Amino acid sequence: MKFNIMDNPQNIVCCGCLSIGRKMIKIDLERKECFHQILGDLQTVADFKLMYLCWECTGRLSNYIKFKSQVRYAHKCLQDIEKDLKLVSQSKLNTQNTLIINYDPETSEELDWHIAASEEKETLSDQQCSETETVVQPKKKIKKASKSKRLMHLYKEIELTESDIEAERDTEASSDSFVNALFKCEKCVEAFPNQEDLNDHNLKKHNKRLRFSCLVCECYFGTAAALSYHANKHRIRYQCRSCRTRFGTKSKVLSHHAREHSSKPDDQCADSETTPNGVAGLLSEAKSAGPYSCEICEKKFRWTTSLRKHMETHRIERGQKRKPYCESCRLSFTTSANLRKHVKTSSRHQIILKLRKLDVHAEDSPENQARLEEIRCSVTESKQQHYCPECDKKFLWRGNLLRHLKSHQARANGNLVCVPCNRKFSSIATFKQHMKMSMKHISENDFNYMCSDCGNKFVNKTRLKDHINWEHLKNYIHRCSDCKKVFKTRTSLYLHRQMVHKEMSDNHLCDHCGKRFPSQARLHYHITALHNKETPYKCTTCSARFSWHSCLTRHVRTIHSKEKKSAT
Repeated sequence: MKFNIMDNPQNIVCCGCLSIGRKMIKIDLERKECFHQILGDLQTVADFKLMYLCWECTGRLSNYIKFKSQVRYAHKCLQDIEKDLKLVSQSKLNTQNTLIINYDPETSEELDWHIAASEEKETLSDQQCSETETVVQPKKKIKKASKSKRLMHLYKEIELTESDIEAERDTEASSDSFVNALFKCEKCVEAFPNQEDLNDHNLKKHNKRLRFSCLVCECYFGTAAALSYHANKHRIRYQCRSCRTRFGTKSKVLSHHAREHSSKPDDQCADSETTPNGVAGLLSEAKSAGPYSCEICEKKFRWTTSLRKHMETHRIERGQKRKPYCESCRLSFTTSANLRKHVKTSSRHQIILKLRKLDVHAEDSPENQARLEEIRCSVTESKQQHYCPECDKKFLWRGNLLRHLKSHQARANGNLVCVPCNRKFSSIATFKQHMKMSMKHISENDFNYMCSDCGNKFVNKTRLKDHINWEHLKNYIHRCSDCKKVFKTRTSLYLHRQMVHKEMSDNHLCDHCGKRFPSQARLHYHITALHNKETPYKCTTCSARFSWHSCLTRHVRTIHSKEKKSAT
């Protein structure tokens, strides 16, 4: 191929790559000498007086000239090493691992070198350094496997097909939580607790002014990276290798494995160190490595997620974020996480959503009452997933089941018995509550909550609040919905419902008279009062003793209350 520049002077040919039509630069004297050095002894076809290079070849030639000067400077430094000149790196890259040596031939000190071939330390004398050339390199750090890779044996990454994605969306759209939802997005198949959250979602996700759109849910994004990240939520699933249950994120499948398939209970999983560091231990290690403090109130948290939830409360207090609330239940929450947990797990929330189709004006009709009871039973039964193998009780959370099993074990070992009071307890919680509340086990120093009106002291804040509502405000908040009877404490109301209104089988038989009782407590009271003739309840005013607590209460109300009124 021949190029005739004189015939077409506008089409100047680059002497380095023979390109035409590019931006050309005339070679100066220094670049021309360097260009001839590259050619060497080769004979050029034509020695043009005006030589041109394109912008790309000019840059390469300039880098060659800089590199040439750098090599000359380095060679000069190596020649002058015996003159105690300090070597200064000429590289523009990161030089944090570069080894800089100040060598003095007059000293007899020994130097430690890391030899790359053997990776061992050797001590070389001054004579050995001058006779032997050693390649010195910094020690390479062995990278440990990332924490996420160490957990990859617990799950399997699966890519869904288009038919799988559509089937999954159809299943979510037919679920009760979505069908009965008041506020929902049909395109994303997502339910919201209030209208404001739905409006924010539509404004943020379905803004057609953005460039990139998702073909599945018609969400719009400003960048291709954001769209790719969103598309992975549709097509990527993480399957548990133990039970083949699929989850949308890695954190969910790891939490599921630590909760369902770990050999230790939940309260011990966080500190367990099974191979290599424990499933839950690695999970917590990936989330957090130490305490995190709040910049506003200086509170410290172990997990980054806890700190993030805490910071949300500060934003809500300052008005930077709207307070989370559930419009159907008319409840507000401190954090968005609590709101999501309420929507997901609250039986009351799901019952209210299902009751929307009932006739509001006929709430007291027998048909609606039967429908209401049917909905309550269906929601409760659908949520009870964990069964106790010993007593067939059902629990919504596995943690509650584990605590219940601990009570079985403690009761079998005889740890739930109060010897001074001669009482047995069915659970660890009731035993601990007895030890904290009973007058036989607490001292006067434990009464830290005092009523400002009458000066009475109480063990905890709940007792003080119940006292104020009952005695001073006459606010009876604990009321039975069946018989409209009021009670001072929530515990008294619970016991009333268990004893009076709950249908219980009379399986507890008295060995003395053969009478049956619905609970062990009633049987115990019966034997103590009638057969043993014990009088455990004593009046503090007149020293009268009674077998039943109700008799003591009636005695104080009829005798001593009238005496106080007559004295005043």
